[in-house]
Amino acid sequence: MGISWLLLLFSTAHFYIEVDSKDSKETAKLRSVQILFRHGARAPSEQITDPNYHSSFPRGLGEMTDRGFENSYKLGRYLKKRYVDKGFLDPIMKPKEMFWRSVNKNRCLSTASTVGFAMFDDQIRHIHVPVVTEEIDEKLLSYNIDNCPREVELVRERCPNFDGNYHPWPRYEAFIANCLNYTHPVFAEYPFETIEAYMNEYKNSIPPPPLIEKHINEIMAIYVNVTQFITGTGNHHDPRMMKVKFGFLMETLLENIREMKESRESKEKTDVKKFTVYSTQDWILMGVLDSLGVLNKTVGLEVYPEYNSMIIIELWEEKSEKFYVKTYYKKEEITAESHELIDVSNLVRNCEESEPNCSYEKFIRCCNDYKSDEGEGCEAQKRKRNIRGLSIDKAERKKPLFAGPE
Repeated sequence: MGISWLLLLFSTAHFYIEVDSKDSKETAKLRSVQILFRHGARAPSEQITDPNYHSSFPRGLGEMTDRGFENSYKLGRYLKKRYVDKGFLDPIMKPKEMFWRSVNKNRCLSTASTVGFAMFDDQIRHIHVPVVTEEIDEKLLSYNIDNCPREVELVRERCPNFDGNYHPWPRYEAFIANCLNYTHPVFAEYPFETIEAYMNEYKNSIPPPPLIEKHINEIMAIYVNVTQFITGTGNHHDPRMMKVKFGFLMETLLENIREMKESRESKEKTDVKKFTVYSTQDWILMGVLDSLGVLNKTVGLEVYPEYNSMIIIELWEEKSEKFYVKTYYKKEEITAESHELIDVSNLVRNCEESEPNCSYEKFIRCCNDYKSDEGEGCEAQKRKRNIRGLSIDKAERKKPLFAGPE
């Protein structure tokens, strides 16, 4: 099977948040929510720089830390207050209302299950949400980078000596840094391939060596810019690369909104989910934010999205049966139950900056240059899929290949 089901339990109802629209002086109803968050704090992917630090990462390389689980739980409590306590989601947790999808990495799966548990934890029942992932041939939250000639072509425009080999990933990152002439005296003592380890340790409150600590912001900016080149985002903005990396995800996010609106207008009973969650990684958040045109206003161009940072996209319906979209970003790693989100609804591409909300008609056309059909630009066998991007045919199991660090 191409799908792993994790942590079952749940069936649906229709509760709505009703708020007084400050803009139209009428009651609006929340119809759908899509959320993308980065996993919680984790261990470095490739190495731990000092044997004394192993106790801080007891689950192994790339795995979630206690800090990651704790802050993921806090994120879930915030979502509980926003969507469960206010009646949008049934507090008994009904799977028919929701769709939870994760990148097939333990840290992302663990984050999804922890956030979901926190949303429905009433201190009495031990309820978990069902989370699905794509074990092979992922195309929604990643893709087979080794079968993407278009990406090789785009990389070679700037780095003609690229041999098409992305493995191991730190070596590829170092190659890109060298190609872009990103140099720093720190790299003479601490090669670029080691920086990922030091950055993740630093994010887990382990101080880096004095030389790195002295230049931490400069080193972080270089590392981020390398990722931006690899993904076509930020300072290396390239819609062609972004369509390869994030195009199908952007198409899916917009299609989910379109389907909910059409189902409301038809007044027919459908299986369209009103609450969709994607547990994912920093580079994917960067891609979605930049596709929407709000990366600089939310994350900035010299840093990564923090652990447990989050994008929220809400579809609202007014009494007049007109629809609008709200877009929010949670920047910080630690989430308060009354956390203040960054509202970028009026800054999304094609939306009116003078208006507090973005009309459905404008939002749905926000990202035509950044969305694409499944597998566009990459050589991949076309397979029948459902509306959420999950394979529904059987395939031989094989080691999954991802477009980012292991």
